[in-house]
Amino acid sequence: MVLLAFGAACQRPPRQVTIVGSDYAFRGPDSLPAGPVAISFENQGRVPHELSIARLKPGITLDSALAAVRAGAAPESVIDGTVGILIAMPGQKSLGALGVDLVAGRTYGLICQFQDAPDRPPHLMLGMVGSIEAR
Repeated sequence: MVLLAFGAACQRPPRQVTIVGSDYAFRGPDSLPAGPVAISFENQGRVPHELSIARLKPGITLDSALAAVRAGAAPESVIDGTVGILIAMPGQKSLGALGVDLVAGRTYGLICQFQDAPDRPPHLMLGMVGSIEAR
């Protein structure tokens, strides 16, 4: 038997993780091993939801990031960048997944910014937030 190794050809496939949204919370792992992961989103709620994922700056927690933004700080002051956004209608799964290479020691914030009506608060204000720690 001959074993050939060519860069990405010998890497293991990313872990598959599903984050579940409801009215108004996320369920999923609080932490994951660092490395490649494919994140999908399932909406078990009665209204449309999004899963927006951003990597927070070193030393920033989800609570401190939310407090800073609520106090008027620019989102760029607490995040390194957006990983991506998945959207799912009630009772459905997202059409795809987000691939991310989780960096050890970093926190990834999860929020839903959708509103049920123009005069209603964003879902994140109703508790639809979460985080994943990369170990």
